[in-house]
Amino acid sequence: MVLPGDSRGLDPYTASANNVADGSRLSALYDVLLWTDPTTGGVQPQLAESLSPEGVDTSSWVLTLRPGVRFTDGAELNAEAVKRAWEAHLKPQLRSISAVLVTTLKLTVVDNLRLRIKLPAPNANFDRAVTRNLNFIPSPRTLETDQSIAASAKAPVGAGPFKLREWVPGQRMTFDRNPDYWQKDRPYLDSVTFVVNPDTAQAAKTIDAGKADITVSTDMLLINEARQRGLAVGDIPLNGGLMIAFNMRKNRAFANPDLRRAVVLSLSTDAIDKRFYAGAGAPAKGIFGSSSPLANIQLSAPQNEPETAATLFASLTDNGRKPIDITYVIPRSPKAEAIAQYIKETVEKASNGGVRWKIESEDIPNFIKRTSGEANFDASVYQIWAEDPEPTIYQFLHSKGGYSNITGYNNADVDAALDSARQATSQSARSEAYTRLQVEVNRDLPYFVYQEAVAAYLCAPRLTGVQLFNDGVLLFDRIGLRA
Repeated sequence: MVLPGDSRGLDPYTASANNVADGSRLSALYDVLLWTDPTTGGVQPQLAESLSPEGVDTSSWVLTLRPGVRFTDGAELNAEAVKRAWEAHLKPQLRSISAVLVTTLKLTVVDNLRLRIKLPAPNANFDRAVTRNLNFIPSPRTLETDQSIAASAKAPVGAGPFKLREWVPGQRMTFDRNPDYWQKDRPYLDSVTFVVNPDTAQAAKTIDAGKADITVSTDMLLINEARQRGLAVGDIPLNGGLMIAFNMRKNRAFANPDLRRAVVLSLSTDAIDKRFYAGAGAPAKGIFGSSSPLANIQLSAPQNEPETAATLFASLTDNGRKPIDITYVIPRSPKAEAIAQYIKETVEKASNGGVRWKIESEDIPNFIKRTSGEANFDASVYQIWAEDPEPTIYQFLHSKGGYSNITGYNNADVDAALDSARQATSQSARSEAYTRLQVEVNRDLPYFVYQEAVAAYLCAPRLTGVQLFNDGVLLFDRIGLRA
């Protein structure tokens, strides 16, 4: 499998669990408690037999685990192991993005295989939060001391279909079949190697040449190329998308709403799509996908008003006499750098030189640290792939979203809309709440989404059993090779 970057660490507290980062690595190592089926939107059990609310009050849930599951070090996967794994997210030195969720939970071991989870308020979609934030469980033996947790970043212990054999930093990771996996007839593969190649544009060519078997991509141009080459492709539409995220904290330039609006109005989603995706992508109209039943398609986000942008820039910079310096942080890859250069040129031209847009490229681990961990940027490329607004968009936009709220956005009406949608049990009630959210963010502009979200696997036709879950992560227990 080809991925664009290496991992900072393979424990569930350090790794980034999304589709083009560490999600598939973690899935191979740890398996998952639950997974979201992108074709139905339903949450399916895996290591867990069920996760369901107690009675009609969705503020209390019970997780029931499968019996007989063991980690590769022999420890049992039981309710106490899950409790310890979740509580480890609270260790401040780990800076886990899931700490903000776990802080609110009261966890009680009911018996060996059942864990009761008491929430601070009703949440009809808590199971989705688990699939995204708390899905990967390490052996309790790796959690005994701070030193053992730190060691597990490089020497992880899970209960998944594979276990780590070799890690050559910056090049590859090799995993071997777990002979004691709980599904005795699986996995079907003897080994999986994850190869690092930042030049994602070459992935389809690499697979077609027989030098790799599979990758996951969010680039419609690459997805279309894979189809043209006769590769097997399975894609899923998502919410979120590729965006510019503005750091709105008070000590940053984009705390000024007029500067955010000026940048947004200087840009065109259609122009970016034509230039970088040959018109094959999906120019975004906001953070909800156009096919989402939860979106209000009449509430397109502002964009492409260059004359208004120029007027705003002139006022903000006193006609260029008081220039504004912007640091734009991006992950290091040819595609990201090309789009960033185009955005720089467009903004600087619209501002008549009044805005000086500096691009800083980072490898993926440092990019995540700098944006989600340190908030050390003025603007950043950002990507959200969300099969449902819960919990990813909630955490991105809610003032109490923790590290996931990289913009520092704080709007009480948005918080209220997100909380209402979280508690709603009907699609109509959720849609009404998300409409209120769209109205607010279209005014505040904490981000500019320029390409709708999509995820797809691109693989050699010899692969079988390829199943994406959540935002486009692979379930490795069922992948095999045709005879």
